[in-house]
Amino acid sequence: MIERINEVGLVVSVFLLLGVLELVRRRKLTEEYSFIWILFAVALVLLSVRRDVLDLAAAWLGIYYPPIVLLLVLILMVFLTSLWFAVIVSRQRRQIERLIEETAVLGAELRDLRKDRAAGQIRPVAQRSGPYRPAT
Repeated sequence: MIERINEVGLVVSVFLLLGVLELVRRRKLTEEYSFIWILFAVALVLLSVRRDVLDLAAAWLGIYYPPIVLLLVLILMVFLTSLWFAVIVSRQRRQIERLIEETAVLGAELRDLRKDRAAGQIRPVAQRSGPYRPAT
């Protein structure tokens, strides 16, 4: 029974690692965000392969059934990944709010310039005398 659970743990860990690598290859997941997933998948593979490390970790944690350590590592992985993504989302939200504020300020300045131009207070930029030639 214990051998079967180790085999299942190994298969799931390898599929997780291959799945993450495939998502990176297809550019569905950036390398920056895939690092933590790859790190945890490799840790799960190593724990599945090295039964002695699993037994040692279980004994140190006081767990009677060593394969439960794989489940604990998986739960820890999901917790840490969720926390990491919450930090990333928070940072991006602050950036979005700053961009919204800057866009609002630029929009107000543009409206003021258009209003001043329509009122005749600002002269339009002089036209070029020759045809427009882009720099090469």
